[in-house]
Amino acid sequence: MAEKIIMPQGGQDITEGRVLRWHKAEGDAVQKDEVICEVETEKAVFEVKSPIDGVLLKIAVAAGKVARVFSAIGYVGTAGESIELEDEADDAEDQKEATPDKKDTGIDVSALKKKVAAQSQGKKGRVKASGRARKLADQQGIDISIVEGTGPKGRITEKDVQAYIEKGPAVSKVTAAAPQAGAATPAPTGAAAVRGQTVPMTRIRKVIARRLQQSKQTIPHFYVTVTVDMTDAIKQREALNSRVDNDSKVSLNDMVVKAAAIALGDFPQVNCKIDGDNLVYLADINIGVAVGLDDGLVVPVLCEVDNLSLKGIAQKTKELVNLARAGKQDSLTPGTFTISNMGMLDIDNFVAIINPPETAILAVGSVRKKIIVADDHSFQVRDTMSMTLSADHRALDGILGSQFVNRIKYGLENPKTLLG
Repeated sequence: MAEKIIMPQGGQDITEGRVLRWHKAEGDAVQKDEVICEVETEKAVFEVKSPIDGVLLKIAVAAGKVARVFSAIGYVGTAGESIELEDEADDAEDQKEATPDKKDTGIDVSALKKKVAAQSQGKKGRVKASGRARKLADQQGIDISIVEGTGPKGRITEKDVQAYIEKGPAVSKVTAAAPQAGAATPAPTGAAAVRGQTVPMTRIRKVIARRLQQSKQTIPHFYVTVTVDMTDAIKQREALNSRVDNDSKVSLNDMVVKAAAIALGDFPQVNCKIDGDNLVYLADINIGVAVGLDDGLVVPVLCEVDNLSLKGIAQKTKELVNLARAGKQDSLTPGTFTISNMGMLDIDNFVAIINPPETAILAVGSVRKKIIVADDHSFQVRDTMSMTLSADHRALDGILGSQFVNRIKYGLENPKTLLG
């Protein structure tokens, strides 16, 4: 039986994706887990693999076209096998709507009907659109009345809404033009900004705005801050890096990730998500590492990080960061905890917003040399770093949050415990 090739979601709240390119043509043989096409979501590019051995029977969504997440974009099966296309009836209806209605006179009667319908549409106050078109427009926050319909009597089809999304809304003279399909989105950096100008948000910025607004409105955050003595961690890092090549060099952030993975293992209550009135304690520890790009923030995920050594974390993090900067990700696995490190940006401390459905995020500041009072009352110069845990008060309380962040602190202040 033929298997569907599914448009991946590629992140929470993602509703659609665009097929960038097909690596196989219809009729080509494919192997299970072979990359068959690439798709682009609002934040990254993903490689989609074949679910089985067989033949690419049908490309349902051509390169450059948009499809809903979890919908079929292609089919793989045995050569000659018949397939039943997803939403076949709707496809037939759309095809019927797209067929010109011409008489022997050569006049396009369909076009005349659409013009009349458009003129009367405003009078009646009712927009003629298919159910699927309305659903897609609603998901994308589009006023369906401004979409031009190509169906009979000006009826708006799902394909009309997709075409509108790909084209982008008209932009006034005081705004920058919307990016074309497949084009690089402009980076909202200080250098690119023009005083007095209004510009549309990039796709990544739209996702960030939507998700973080949702997080702050629906999650009761509380915050716990600790100061970590990083003197021994820095010495341990220098010792490790003196014996390895550049690709295996460990960063301080890698040590924070390792310490957090150990702490999540000791405190599984933090490695959870909320499902209605239930707390779901997650089996895997998957830590997202926030990466800043020119046009926003992405969070590639280190999967099952508790099974990785410090060296393994360093190597995998470099791979994920390089992919993220190239606009790609190699995993659809959701994170269970996130670390946002702004230490390289000369920041003393900050608080981060939780990335739902996770229940906590760790904000890491810069390492500073400070004079501290030792236990023997002497003054010493030590390397210190601030960390702030943002936690969901529905899942955690202050005591648990304090114990958890202090467990991370213990690991960093006793760096030999990170080497196991």
